[in-house]
Amino acid sequence: MNIYETTVIDRMHHLDLGLFKHQINFTCSLLKEKYRASILNTIDNRLANIPRFLELKNFKNGIQSLARITTNEYRNLMKVMIFILNNLNIDESIQNKILKLYKDWNNMYLLSRYEEFTDNDLKDFDNLIINWAQQFIKLFKTSFASKLKFPKLHLWVYHTTNLIKKYGCLNRFSTKTYESLHKNFVKTPYYLSNKQNIEDQIMKMVQRQAIASKLLSRNPKNSKTINSFKFTNLIWTFDLNNAQKFIDQRLKNYRPNSKIYSGLEHLLKYLTIYFSSTNQINIDNYIINIYSSVTLENSNVAVAMNPKELLEYLTNEGICYGQIYLLIKVETAKGNVDNLALIQWYNFKSTKNQYHYGCSKLKLTKLYNIVNIEAIKNNIHIISHFDKINDFLVNKYIF
Repeated sequence: MNIYETTVIDRMHHLDLGLFKHQINFTCSLLKEKYRASILNTIDNRLANIPRFLELKNFKNGIQSLARITTNEYRNLMKVMIFILNNLNIDESIQNKILKLYKDWNNMYLLSRYEEFTDNDLKDFDNLIINWAQQFIKLFKTSFASKLKFPKLHLWVYHTTNLIKKYGCLNRFSTKTYESLHKNFVKTPYYLSNKQNIEDQIMKMVQRQAIASKLLSRNPKNSKTINSFKFTNLIWTFDLNNAQKFIDQRLKNYRPNSKIYSGLEHLLKYLTIYFSSTNQINIDNYIINIYSSVTLENSNVAVAMNPKELLEYLTNEGICYGQIYLLIKVETAKGNVDNLALIQWYNFKSTKNQYHYGCSKLKLTKLYNIVNIEAIKNNIHIISHFDKINDFLVNKYIF
């Protein structure tokens, strides 16, 4: 019997709480050994300053202060560590090796999440595993007495793809569901109890939770319907005839370098361009509504370009990146409504080196446009290139 065939790989324990945990710990130990503990403070400060994004955990105190890091926290660290470790004030050779290691880890991890594998997928996966493992061992082997001879690494390198061929994708063997059930129905009620007659208290809490869930599911009033692009928090309403006077008055209340100031300053110019491009002529009685938020969780967005405009911009497969400055609802005299956004565009930082470790490398331009909300494809996570001016990276590792 092959002992490794009886040890099915569970990604949560094998990767999240296993190999990636080792990779983080070994990286911090290596950097601390070579560049003192102050470099770990730099890493913590960078983690605290990662821009917020939907469902991405913010490590406002870094990770040194964490007594115990959970699976979810390790998974969140995967999404940002390559940006945190980039452009550190360390030896360039070590810097490049570390970044390559984390890039290959992320690509390998993303591939491990596939629901189905073709022969080519398995070949690519196997190559990624081997390349990552070789870098991992070469970078950390001399720093640890064990020489990195531990079972999880051996199993991952030599048996993963064979197990997938025989038993199917790794997702089928995940314990995430059962871990979540254990947390929701055992751990959480336990911590809420007074630690006396624990089993009775847990059962009562679970029963109450089940009853409440059942009642809520029966009540249609409690069911939420998500409306695309539902505007909220109306700030101002004004008609287009008096727009300039209205804007001049409002500009006095904001700092010239603030986002709202820049948005108002450019609003009329780009509304005029938008109305002209859409052949709207009789616009005197249009009503302009400005909102502070919309069902877009982040101000950085990916916008699908009009095919006619593709030759005018450097795009990422027909997608351009921008930052929302104002959200606008235009009501016409005929009762029609245009849902719009004033966007400041990003562009590639360089025409030659457009990507940095697989992520689009951008700069914020002085170009603005009004676009239809419907052209916005999705929110994106853009991270400032630490210690550089007007240098940004698109986080493609949000999963």
